[in-house]
Amino acid sequence: MVSGALSVTAPAVRARVAAEQALADPVTLDLLAGGPISRERVAVSWRDTDALRELARAKRAPLPRALVEELFDLHRRLGASAASLANLERLARGEAVASVAGQQPAPLGGPLYSLHKTAAAVGLARAFERRTGLACVPLFWMHGEDSDFAEIRTATVCDAELQLRDLALPEDVHAEGGLVGSIPAGPLRELGALAVAAWEDLPGRADAAALIQRSLERSRDLGDAMNALWLALFAAEGLVVVDPRLPSFRAAARPVIDRYLAAADALHAATRRAGDRMEALTGRRALADPALDSFVFEVLDGRRQKIGAPEARARGAAVTLSPSVALRAAVQDGVFPTVAMACGPGELAYLLQLREVFDGVGVRAAAPAVRFSATWLPPAAMTLAEAAGGDAWELVTHADAVLARVAETRVPAALQRALADTRAATYQSLARLAEESRGFDASLPQMVESARAKMDFQISRLAEGVLGKARGRLDREQPLWRRVRYVLQPGDKLQERRLASLDVVARCGADVVRGLCELATEHAEKSARGVHEHYLLEA
Repeated sequence: MVSGALSVTAPAVRARVAAEQALADPVTLDLLAGGPISRERVAVSWRDTDALRELARAKRAPLPRALVEELFDLHRRLGASAASLANLERLARGEAVASVAGQQPAPLGGPLYSLHKTAAAVGLARAFERRTGLACVPLFWMHGEDSDFAEIRTATVCDAELQLRDLALPEDVHAEGGLVGSIPAGPLRELGALAVAAWEDLPGRADAAALIQRSLERSRDLGDAMNALWLALFAAEGLVVVDPRLPSFRAAARPVIDRYLAAADALHAATRRAGDRMEALTGRRALADPALDSFVFEVLDGRRQKIGAPEARARGAAVTLSPSVALRAAVQDGVFPTVAMACGPGELAYLLQLREVFDGVGVRAAAPAVRFSATWLPPAAMTLAEAAGGDAWELVTHADAVLARVAETRVPAALQRALADTRAATYQSLARLAEESRGFDASLPQMVESARAKMDFQISRLAEGVLGKARGRLDREQPLWRRVRYVLQPGDKLQERRLASLDVVARCGADVVRGLCELATEHAEKSARGVHEHYLLEA
């Protein structure tokens, strides 16, 4: 918790939504159930305690001395807590294994799922220790060697009036192919100031502002800022962070990369066949063929570019190499004693396509585990849900319909009956007219039906007008309700995919992370029994 931070209780759980309602991803559901896809494609299951214990004992080992020294220097420079330094020491000595979550660095901590995923790593570590009796520390892998600037450039925050603000780094802070972790820290200050201004009147604003300031004053670039922010937010949980740009990390990763280079053609072919197999099993493949031409990039002067395996082999140690998505997990699991990895659906899909890569480079993969996920409900969302009958998940998924239903309740009952009676009387009157006209001229009933349709349309317009007036009154009485849908599903996506991680801190205070980790621990223990729930939390 940040010094002087607001003391806030753990987030209240409004509802837990079963996987069958919250998920449509067949691979995730199969993993939870221990189904045929995961049995074929996953080496060690998060459900299997004995297998996890054996994996930990096989992988637990001291880290290379040079890597340990650089990691300690990094953590001390970024203001790591005593708990984080102690966990790093346990990891360095080979006394503990690790659970891991990874994400590209981004302003304000990136989208909410980055926060949720890291809390999931904490939960996995705690659950692993309870189940196996072996020490496990949470690890955050900062994907600073990624070069996709468009993916990390923006951050969305929400003000006290539930209006979304889209913020963005300037285009000129990033060069084509440049590592996103190396974007200078300076532009982050201006974006952070805009976010803090947008959070005016929110109870955790001071905490969020202090975290931004603290993370930036210790940082040289975006990668540092992300790691410093995470070390502050997860200080009590003893989070350990990894920067793959460290020279000692690249040295530790090189044996895994060299084993890939020695068998590159065979591994490319095996991964393509695995993609065919995954497509047959699930209807899609996570890694398309263009991503499998080479599993490495050359890093030169702060930029990365694809390099073919033959050229990389020929140039040997003279070339600095970084793994692509097809090799990154194997490098991660080869350098660190990882036993569990917090995964969203996308990560899970590509990991299942990569089993042969792990085997080919001689690395034992961490057990993939479904990550914690949540939607945060501001007070206006909770009052709207109550007014509609209390189903918060319906509000998340069908906010417009919920609001319309509540508006209907504001139309006086007598007026609703009068409209219904008018429609029924019109229908009955015209039905009699059509019947009476039939004997006079056979074409008249068709004309009556045409008139009935037009009159029905006009009555429907009248009813819509009445409902519109009711909604207008509702908007004046509850002006935030009509904005709720844009907060719960911004851009028609789940909230955690767009809102910034620090937005929750601005609403709830920095200590909310500790409560979030408690919920993530509960989730990790349930997922070992095949249960995944999407949490609806009060913000």
